[in-house]
Amino acid sequence: MKKTTFIIISVVVIGLTFYYFKNIYGWLEFRKNTDTPDQFLNKTVTRKENYSKDSLTISAKLKDLLLRHENEDFFYSKEYFEGTDIIIDTIIYSPDLAKLGILILTKNPTSRQLLPTKEKDYYYNATAYLCVRQQDSLSLTWLGPSFTNSTDKSELSKDIRKACFRTFVSKDTTEKYAYKYNLNDSRFWTSSVWQKIEEDKVKKKEFDEEKIKHPENIYEPPER
Repeated sequence: MKKTTFIIISVVVIGLTFYYFKNIYGWLEFRKNTDTPDQFLNKTVTRKENYSKDSLTISAKLKDLLLRHENEDFFYSKEYFEGTDIIIDTIIYSPDLAKLGILILTKNPTSRQLLPTKEKDYYYNATAYLCVRQQDSLSLTWLGPSFTNSTDKSELSKDIRKACFRTFVSKDTTEKYAYKYNLNDSRFWTSSVWQKIEEDKVKKKEFDEEKIKHPENIYEPPER
């Protein structure tokens, strides 16, 4: 009888231990590894007039990207058009104000959807861009992630903030250009993502030069 009881207790303990490490412990590890530690929270602020000026400049640059529908950009889809509203949700700054993280929302009439949402006039998409300030100019790079087809602007704002400020960290941070920090982490501004941006700019410049000198060597996907 005692032996049987011991076996039952052992099985229960093993089962509970397995459940803990598979579910509770794993969830706690996930939370610990993706939430930005308090001591690294970015607290950089800029003057209100500078924020407003940057917002206007960024909106104009985003509108230009929207109208060009470039490959490998958030605004590639033809759902975006002259009437699309671009909403700057949040701008975060590096300590020297030379680098920016920008969370944006877009507002489109539901008639632009492939399958229009019934009983709603507008839908919203969201994403994030990075920006480098060079003297008086701002250079934008699409970062992601992307959220689409939401009819609740407030909820979408929460979603993009959570994705960028809490769960942006890559699952595998050993990769060369892995996202090791959230956008609200003070260490984000010196992470490898900025090195990749510079390398991509060099590649883009070389591509454009080759396109001019030897267009026969360049293949570009057809427009959708």
